[in-house]
Amino acid sequence: MGLHVPPAPSIQLIFSKHGGGVAYSAEINDKSYVVHNGRAGKQYDAVGAIALSPDGRRIAYGALDAGKWRMVADNIEGAAFSTVKSPLFSPDGNHLAYQALSGEKWYLVVDTTPNPGTNKRFLDHQFSGDSRHIAYIDDADEKNRGRLVISDLAFARQAIITSGAIGMTMNRSGSRIAAITVRDNRQHIVECSFDRPDAIKTGPTYTEIHDPAFAPDGFALAYGAERDGRRILVFNDREEILPVGGSLVEPPVVRPDQKGVGSIISLNNQATFHQFFSDEGKVERSYDEANGLIYSSDGSAHAYAARKDNNWFVVVNGVDGASFDRVISPKFSPNGKYLVYRARKDGKRFVVVAKKTGKIIRQHPSYEQVFDVEFTADGKSVAYGVKDGQQLVWRVESL
Repeated sequence: MGLHVPPAPSIQLIFSKHGGGVAYSAEINDKSYVVHNGRAGKQYDAVGAIALSPDGRRIAYGALDAGKWRMVADNIEGAAFSTVKSPLFSPDGNHLAYQALSGEKWYLVVDTTPNPGTNKRFLDHQFSGDSRHIAYIDDADEKNRGRLVISDLAFARQAIITSGAIGMTMNRSGSRIAAITVRDNRQHIVECSFDRPDAIKTGPTYTEIHDPAFAPDGFALAYGAERDGRRILVFNDREEILPVGGSLVEPPVVRPDQKGVGSIISLNNQATFHQFFSDEGKVERSYDEANGLIYSSDGSAHAYAARKDNNWFVVVNGVDGASFDRVISPKFSPNGKYLVYRARKDGKRFVVVAKKTGKIIRQHPSYEQVFDVEFTADGKSVAYGVKDGQQLVWRVESL
């Protein structure tokens, strides 16, 4: 798919998850507008964050006109508010949720239906994977603690899961949710499913909890925690102490076979891969930076981006790959045979395809900008958006 871009400075530029659409905002004569799939929308005094449905066919963004903000969905202006923010489409693309301020009261709006509202802020909102429910944290106080609520999309049936929630995490399928909850200056994890919000699981208590992450199975959960001055990695309520002085660089990653939990640890100003809850007890060499840890589908290989001095490369099972000026977002193919990542070299940006071992097979053509890489449904090709001069193109390339 190729779309001509008028020669206007881009403020925001996004591709939809599955490549069916692209949008950007621009300015002309002190007015802002949004272009969706090559069609320019109405000019406004300002526009907010843009959201695209997963298939790219639908678009939403906040727009300021005559001192009032409205959510514009598919070129239709919604109700007037003091502020609108955080547009989000449901996974099936049929519903839109956003936060809105009217007077001194905040509302969560799904399509055109607002919830009862709160005098305090919303922290977050997320649709369930089947697009039938929505979870949100509202009534947030000055310490960013609020209520976690699961509701139907008409706000007719709402279940308060917990108070004191400071953040929520969903599993990959969007069927289960976990929230860090504060009570009496201590923290614990509260979990439940969207279908059974009454079946609540409460985890152990710690001084602090951070970076919760679900396993690929959607049930097992790992996270970082602190107790009595010790930093701990927790996995299904089991604990393993981090090296003295070490801390998590990013959320832990549970192996698909659940035979261990990998994490990038910061220790002595260096970043190191550690594998916890495993008989292998694997610890690899240290780098100046490291991030983006992933496992292959069978758990036999892991990879991450790392930097040593001015060189970036992908590390696969402890072996350094080819050097670039920058590499980001390594991903294994669904069958685990290939590894892809984005790279930059001498000002050129491109996608690299490698074998599972990290050995490069091919380097795709370079572009001005390269966006996140997805695998096609059959797992045989990679798809990604690029900006090439005045063209926005969705590329699909065979592995």
